Amino acid sequence: MDIGLELAALRKKLEAVERQARLGHAAIDNTAVVVKDSAGSLRGIIGLQADGTTAVNIVNAPPPPQPSAPIVASVLGGVTVSWDGAFADGSTLPLDWARVEVHASPLAVYTPDATTLKTTIETAQGATVVVSCTAPVYIRLVARNTSGTASLPSDPAGPFGPTPVVASDVLDGIVTTVKLADDAVTQAKVATGAIGTTEISDNAVTTPKLIAGAVQTSQLAADAVAAGKIAANAVTAREIAALSVTADQLAANAVTAGKIAAGAVTATSLTVGIAQSIAEKLNDAMGDSSMWAQVSGTGTPTWLTGVTDASAGSTVLQSNGYCTMERQVNIPYDPDALYKVTVRLRVTTAPTIAVNISLGLSGIAADGTSRVNTAGTNTTSLQHFVAASGISIATGTGWSTYTGYIKGTAASGTGTACPDPKAPGAAHSSVRYVRPLLRLLLNATDGVAQVDQVTVETVPTGVVNNVNIADGAITASKILAGSVDATALAADAITGKTITGGTITGTTITGGTMQTAASGERITLNEAGFNKVLVYNSAGTAIGELSSQGLLVKGSNGAVLWLNPNATYPQLKLNNANGSNSAIIQLDDGSSGDANLITVGGRFTSDTFTDMCWRTWLGTDGYAVERVRFSNTSTVIGSRISMTSTLAQIGYWNTTDTTQNTQLQVQAGLSSLSGGRLQVLPPASVNSALYVNAATGHTGNLLRLSVNAVDKATVDKDGNTTIQGTLTAGNTTTGRVSVTPAATSASALLVNAATGHTGNLLRLQLNSVDFFKVDAGGSTTISGDLTVAGIGQRTTKRRTSDATKTSNTTPANDSQITFSVDANAVYVVDGLLMYSGPGDIIVGWATPTGAAGTWQGMGNGISVVSGTNTNGTQQDAVSTWGYTVRTESTDIGSTRNYGGITSTAFGIQIRGLLRVGSTAGTFALQWAQGTSNATATTLYTDSHIRLEKVA
Repeated sequence: MDIGLELAALRKKLEAVERQARLGHAAIDNTAVVVKDSAGSLRGIIGLQADGTTAVNIVNAPPPPQPSAPIVASVLGGVTVSWDGAFADGSTLPLDWARVEVHASPLAVYTPDATTLKTTIETAQGATVVVSCTAPVYIRLVARNTSGTASLPSDPAGPFGPTPVVASDVLDGIVTTVKLADDAVTQAKVATGAIGTTEISDNAVTTPKLIAGAVQTSQLAADAVAAGKIAANAVTAREIAALSVTADQLAANAVTAGKIAAGAVTATSLTVGIAQSIAEKLNDAMGDSSMWAQVSGTGTPTWLTGVTDASAGSTVLQSNGYCTMERQVNIPYDPDALYKVTVRLRVTTAPTIAVNISLGLSGIAADGTSRVNTAGTNTTSLQHFVAASGISIATGTGWSTYTGYIKGTAASGTGTACPDPKAPGAAHSSVRYVRPLLRLLLNATDGVAQVDQVTVETVPTGVVNNVNIADGAITASKILAGSVDATALAADAITGKTITGGTITGTTITGGTMQTAASGERITLNEAGFNKVLVYNSAGTAIGELSSQGLLVKGSNGAVLWLNPNATYPQLKLNNANGSNSAIIQLDDGSSGDANLITVGGRFTSDTFTDMCWRTWLGTDGYAVERVRFSNTSTVIGSRISMTSTLAQIGYWNTTDTTQNTQLQVQAGLSSLSGGRLQVLPPASVNSALYVNAATGHTGNLLRLSVNAVDKATVDKDGNTTIQGTLTAGNTTTGRVSVTPAATSASALLVNAATGHTGNLLRLQLNSVDFFKVDAGGSTTISGDLTVAGIGQRTTKRRTSDATKTSNTTPANDSQITFSVDANAVYVVDGLLMYSGPGDIIVGWATPTGAAGTWQGMGNGISVVSGTNTNGTQQDAVSTWGYTVRTESTDIGSTRNYGGITSTAFGIQIRGLLRVGSTAGTFALQWAQGTSNATATTLYTDSHIRLEKVA
């Protein structure tokens, strides 16, 4: 065997095998191949899986990237959520991406979990889904891979709520009776007049459907209810209005003794003779003294003369001293009845003769108008039933009341009479009077007519005797106190009556009224049968009450405290002194077991409403103060404070114009301002006006300014600043901003203005002078110095005085144009050098070790060649026709010479790029004379070089 040949053959076979696919002829039989990373961790399983299926299963993969923010819009019944298929940091879709979860919560800040998951988006191209909700929610998206690992949640979008259903959203005819739930249409939803007689079926309205008092007489047509429509015994005493049944409605002998309760009819309830007719005819003349009318009925007194008085505007006829009433009122006259005639008179000026009058009634003829006498004419024999005569009238401007009584003296030929004061003798032009007041003693009252009590003082001697008093007519109320003593009482004579004085012991008092005094300051129990305790002050005014309505106390200034346990929620109501306004302290049980305390201040007029008030609510784990309408507390206009166990809110709320709503919200680890601007106006201080200081490990931005969720300026954790708009910097002293947020992936300071915002996103001032602002387009204006340590840093060095060198050709660092540069940084170099001198100038640069780069200086060559007006050239001569310029590029470590002529000033424009190696150091301008010369080469003031860090 040739071993060499065998080895060569084996080598060829091995090479052929290595060139083939590693598993070109392999099979995975009833097992799986596992894939691990360099650290030995399981990353995938190819083949038979644990559940018996065959697949390629990726496990333990890193989290997918954070999804982009959702796009949310309101719809009927909820909101729509759209994902555009992109990721927040611009990452591409990972191969193990599985789905995007849609989460919703009423809280602005929350951690997505199983309770907030609403639906998923299963397509990598993005999609739109609908999330049902009844109130505004915040939406966040979470991506998951096939291993179930979740990404960071997206930034929240919201709050968004469902679109309200308005009439235009409902198609005509789409709501039918089949679509209405039972009892869905309530009384409040039926318009007035919507249901007429045609909509009510015959016999549809039965007695159980009519509430008490629903059908009134005003709803019944005349004669609509006939006797046949009233059930037997349907009309009881309760259905008969007071005074509705009069004598005309009673049949003769209809009221018998058996229908009158014992003690129901007293002497004051009996009409003597013609009292009812008198009350009907003289009801307006029989009021009390405060209601007495003037004769003319116009409120103006009338002269008791036969002349016309201008101030009265009327005439009262008088003949032989008898006065004809201007408004004649005839009354039935019964000579067996006792009449009281009252008149008010006054004498306005001193009379020429004595003034006296007689009071009485004049007889009236059958025609109802003429006074009567024996001759049938109006003469001195006019029949006059005298009640009092010869009454002397005192002189004075005040009114005096005069009274007389009359009984008997029947009129000849008539049963009627008219009240008539009589002034016998000459007329008195100075006497004024008002209409006489006629009272029939022992008459019943009708609410207007007043009935005198029969006392010894009011009844003339001999007028009342046994014949005039009916059996049982004198009751206890008509007996003067003290006039009946114990000897006049029969045994057990007092039952259920009022007892004055003495002591009552050992018994139970039921019913009636108890009081500490009859008038003035007192306490009463069950006064007028109202089952309440009343407290009166010394003026007899009720100032306190204890009853089923609660406890009420009235102060001396008129203020009232009312403790009312019967309100929907128990409350203490406090009325002001004149009763025009009140405040309320109220208990609200909310749900079973709660004891929420509500206070409501007095109403006032504001914001077009007359019932605005302040309300506080101290309830179950919460507190609120708000400015609301008293009649509709859902209307909130003004400041509002709300505190719970998880957050505190303070802001301005206007439910009539929600565009004004501005709210500052504080919760664990986060404060946010929505709907408004944040303005900082600090006083003069050495402290920072705005300070942000992130904790160690913070990875999010320190500052983030956005418009409509689009970033305009950001400052990351390392201080790197990104500005999308124009950055304008001035030369004013710099300010200081320091933000120190907790470690988080979110921005330390985020300003996100709504669409349409036109004001600045950020504005910093000192003493009302702008130093820094970022407008809505992202353009940034800085009035102070801008110092940038990273990329974008610009530094300029310039000569502040002229520098000269004589007989010196060795370049050296310029003391005023020297920079410190960072390791591994790249700088753009530009500037302008201005010089003069016949010895020319040599220019170069000092750089740190390992630096590289290129520069160019556009200036004169060593031999200054200029043009002529004949298109020729000349060397080292000054010419207005210009000079040749050298444009070579030069290594950053090399020098270049530029020519000069006598003291003529020339300039060199510098452009270049400096790349610093791993060693930081000094970058400086070096220069000297290009050719040694006793005449100085001068580098002029304002020569400068600028470095801008670009990497």
